[in-house]
Amino acid sequence: MNLTSNDIYLQPHSDDICFSLGVFAYRRHSGTLLTVFPISNYVELRLGATTPSKEWITRTRMAEDAAFAKACGLANRVLELEGAFELAQKPFNFGWVGENLQRIRSPLLDVLLKTPFADKSSTVRPWLFCPVGIGGHVDHVAIRMLVNQNFDQLSQSYRIGFYEDLHYASSAAARSVGINNLWQEAHCRNLRRYVFPLGEDVAKKLALIQLYKSQFLSMPQSIEQYTPAVEPPNPPHEAIWSDEPMEPLPDVST
Repeated sequence: MNLTSNDIYLQPHSDDICFSLGVFAYRRHSGTLLTVFPISNYVELRLGATTPSKEWITRTRMAEDAAFAKACGLANRVLELEGAFELAQKPFNFGWVGENLQRIRSPLLDVLLKTPFADKSSTVRPWLFCPVGIGGHVDHVAIRMLVNQNFDQLSQSYRIGFYEDLHYASSAAARSVGINNLWQEAHCRNLRRYVFPLGEDVAKKLALIQLYKSQFLSMPQSIEQYTPAVEPPNPPHEAIWSDEPMEPLPDVST
């Protein structure tokens, strides 16, 4: 694919790009990591441990994102919004999607459409990478819906790719539902799946994942949860759906 320096890696929460596109971002080594819901009160805790303050958790998770962004050569930007969990919503209850969609519409579109990410001297549009919404987390789904609802306008400034959310996409059942929902929203757009094998960078992806210490009681030593579940089993990879041409060639499996 044409390399552009102003791509946007759009993530609902700290860690979503690392888990889903960590090696892809590391290899491209340019662009902006944009977090929609950086304010957090979620952290993995041992039974009986005292929950830290929301302020401490948010600082910790933003510091983890900053370390990941530095490792991948990305600028780091946040919208400073609270997600469903922080608002005492049920994160996997689809009934909250509409409210979250309305809440993020103006601030997110303002950043994407009014901030000059695009290189005006170039005829090549930068990429906007956003989540498919696999797993049904309402924060992820709301972002996917916003991008699809404003696709014609956004696509004037960006080439748009939808990345398979990990670890959610490591479940074949969750992945199938999420991809079907993406296709239904995409209507007549000819989305194709592009696969980016990790190859010799499996250890690099695990090292990037391990930057997010607040999210694990014990550090992951296997890539199993951080590669999409595709039949027949494929080697570890990351995946993006787009109707724009990308390299390598699209994968025929879904």
